[in-house]
Amino acid sequence: MNEQQKLRAERTRLEGEVKAMHTAAENRAWTPEEEAKVSAIESQIQNIDFRLMAIEEAMDMPAEQPEESSVEKNNLDEKIQAEVRKAVENLAISRRRTMPAPMIVSDLDDKRAERDRNLALRAWFLRSEASSEELAAARRCQLDLRNTRLQLRAQSTSTTAGGYTIPQGFLAELESKRLFFNTLRGVSRVIRTETGNTLPFPTTDDTSNLANLTAENTAPSATDITFGQVSLGAYKLDSLVQVSNELLRDSGLDLANEIAAILGERIGRKEAAFFATGTGSSQPQGVVTGASAGATAATTTTITLANIMSLVNSLDFAYQQGASFMLHQSVWNTILQLADSQNRPLFLDLINGNSPRLLGYPVVVNNNMASSIASGNVTMLFGDFSKYYIRQAGDLEIIRMDERYADAYQTGFMVVERVDAKVAQSAAIKKLTQPTTTTTTGA
Repeated sequence: MNEQQKLRAERTRLEGEVKAMHTAAENRAWTPEEEAKVSAIESQIQNIDFRLMAIEEAMDMPAEQPEESSVEKNNLDEKIQAEVRKAVENLAISRRRTMPAPMIVSDLDDKRAERDRNLALRAWFLRSEASSEELAAARRCQLDLRNTRLQLRAQSTSTTAGGYTIPQGFLAELESKRLFFNTLRGVSRVIRTETGNTLPFPTTDDTSNLANLTAENTAPSATDITFGQVSLGAYKLDSLVQVSNELLRDSGLDLANEIAAILGERIGRKEAAFFATGTGSSQPQGVVTGASAGATAATTTTITLANIMSLVNSLDFAYQQGASFMLHQSVWNTILQLADSQNRPLFLDLINGNSPRLLGYPVVVNNNMASSIASGNVTMLFGDFSKYYIRQAGDLEIIRMDERYADAYQTGFMVVERVDAKVAQSAAIKKLTQPTTTTTTGA
């Protein structure tokens, strides 16, 4: 076995050793001895890569070329071996830059950094109850545990936390819960700004204006564009959760993600309520409130296929290209049960488990809309929901309250955000309303 084969075999053995250590410690913290051992192995892998590259350059053999046969390699004379050793020494002297880390080393570095961020975040939640390992991670991540405010900013550094980056798992848990309970965030236009100053947006609906056909040498006539304006402010939403200090000390609990799930769910529920039926006065405007009249059902307690088609037809075709239905899950259940005169389901493909679509358009379930088909209720929306603007002013912020609940041996955590929302173009979203009295038309 020549030198290259020995180096590659040693590198494979070291990689396997690191992977085995990582697998063994996947669900626990590494000990200082294990961290030191992995660092030493990483250095050995980098050194092997360096030596292999030097050998290949000395032999004028690119790394991607197929290896020579074992016979040819074993016939290398001492002169070539001496040139290889000399090339290694020359490269060690001339190349002062850091060699690129192999993929496994980079991956381990990323995992170690994420692990440190998670430990540091746990130290921030626990503070005086944090372990020495968690405190050490907070120092490495430059997280000041004395700061009681933590900004949650995805893929960036928290300016109030001294250069600390929020772990992605924590943000993902909070954001997923907020999105799960507020489905409008998934289909509307979300505008993020640093401050909460009033944000004006110009709007226009030019779907009714056409170009002119004019004869030769005839001056064109102008058709003015009518602009409107939507102003988005910033209303404060907050939620407070109190956690016993005994629970905080339970090392078996994934504390950060548990709190993220609770706070994300609470914020999502409150947003969803305002974003559905908010009045727009001293609170966000709901999509139901801002939608324009589309169709009226035939009776106070029923919805027919004709009613749904009338709602679709009420929306300008230009907006239909990106349109969706939105309704409560109870109303959606009623729609699924619509049948023809032979009692055959009208929407059989949905019953067979296909994705929720109605007349070819996606369906968004919003459980903050009317749950019953009753007099005066808006039971269904149809339109382009990207014309519903949600303004996120600044970042989500978590505030730790160390002293306020100390007499009960508890710590408070409050999440705060500033948002506003409004329908920017009412003609882009239409609503189906149940009549207050039954009529004889429209069915």
